Amino acid sequence: MKNSKLFYIALLIVPWLTVPFLGRNAFKKYLPAAIFICTFTKALDLFGEKKKWWRIYKGIPPLDSANFFNFGPYLVSGLWMLKFTFGKFPLYLISNLILHICFIYLGGLKFLKHYKIASLEKLTKLQYLAIHFLRGLILYGFQYINNFSINTKKHSNK
Repeated sequence: MKNSKLFYIALLIVPWLTVPFLGRNAFKKYLPAAIFICTFTKALDLFGEKKKWWRIYKGIPPLDSANFFNFGPYLVSGLWMLKFTFGKFPLYLISNLILHICFIYLGGLKFLKHYKIASLEKLTKLQYLAIHFLRGLILYGFQYINNFSINTKKHSNK
């Protein structure tokens, strides 16, 4: 097995080692939103690659390299972000924006390109930040609707 394959596997597994610290209730509460946003991101990856906004590199067939990133650090960071900020929308917006600015402008994109995960093609960093910001709104919105739905069911059963 090549070092790159070990890297992709580690990229997927290592973030999940932090999940037990989330707590069972938080994990169950936020997992549907995290899975939704990762699925949405996969669709966006395919669309963006078709439009040549970015390039996604091969991973370990049948998965491309972005799958390892999306279902590893991206999914797990979504769980943590929701755990610490859900219900505090201004804090969520600010935290999410700071996280994505740091990722995009302080080396995250270089990391993705260096390790052959993905690279920007026709998109500027600012445009990429706007996409991340919108995905953040979608993540929070999905969790808000999911939370509302669960609370409505609890109150209707009483």
